[in-house]
Amino acid sequence: MTTPSQPLNRRGVMTAAAAATLGLAFPPLRAQALPPLARIIVGFPPGGSPDYVARRLAEGLTGKLAAAVVVENRPGAGSRIALDAARQLPPDGLTLLLSPAGMVATNPHTYRKLNYDPVKDLTPITMTHSVTFGFAVGPAVPSQVRDIAGFAAWAKGQSGTIAFGSPAAGAPPHFIGDWLGRSLNLGLTHVAYRGGAPALNDLFGGAIASLSLTLGDLVKPAEAQRLRILAVSGSKRSVFAPSVPTFVEQGIKGLDRDDWFGLYVAGQAAPEVVQRLSAITKEVQEGAVYQKAMRSNFLEPTWTTPQELAQRGQDDLAHWGPIIKASGFTADS
Repeated sequence: MTTPSQPLNRRGVMTAAAAATLGLAFPPLRAQALPPLARIIVGFPPGGSPDYVARRLAEGLTGKLAAAVVVENRPGAGSRIALDAARQLPPDGLTLLLSPAGMVATNPHTYRKLNYDPVKDLTPITMTHSVTFGFAVGPAVPSQVRDIAGFAAWAKGQSGTIAFGSPAAGAPPHFIGDWLGRSLNLGLTHVAYRGGAPALNDLFGGAIASLSLTLGDLVKPAEAQRLRILAVSGSKRSVFAPSVPTFVEQGIKGLDRDDWFGLYVAGQAAPEVVQRLSAITKEVQEGAVYQKAMRSNFLEPTWTTPQELAQRGQDDLAHWGPIIKASGFTADS
């Protein structure tokens, strides 16, 4: 029995009893209370496509995952800095990592030593969107060159080396251009840029003959006749450039895959966390707002189950292995 000499204990009992009574009276209110804050960490600077996608996801997840969902930009090191930041926080589903496919599909081939395990350190949630790549030529290439065969014939007739640009060394556009050159014995020389904008400027100015880049960055300049898109990646033509044939259609094997981004939890998330996140992201990504936002930026919205995302990562890891090995590229300094 509680006595007056124990006022704190008595107050605790009364508080517990009152809380129990309130819990019985209003169970849905406490069960549905949202955490105040969640975050999406993205390994790219503000302003680019990954940042745009992260912000559209944050908008859609606000009020569903947490009262507020914010985007944190941690660019650099092929998204490894972003992963390191995400790993500092518990895998409770309130910290998400928006990651390019390269984290699981190409980095294990390009880095001799990785500071993370692609399986143990990443819990898949869903793919967010797919990205098609295009191979384009600029004014340094004669205007009659309109396809890969024409480009190959022109390149073989040149006395010097032919350069192709990409937005970064060790990323899929780099390996696409390299594989194309090797497949046709063209001896293309790779020029790595810091992003697509400077690469496009050099293509427009004739400093480089060709460019391997995300299709979304090529469509508008192609419409303005500043460049010509000769081929696109993937197993079928892109809805954003339906008149441009794929590499596969033009006889180039190995370039039948689009790139993609995925949403992960850093670390090993509990099954109930994964299940909840899967359901919430499906609701957001299949909504009209998200679908329109992606397609207006030449991105194909894609929702997958966690299992499907994990399998795609494994499939692409196997796919890119021989292509990267043939290039001889390593990201280690």
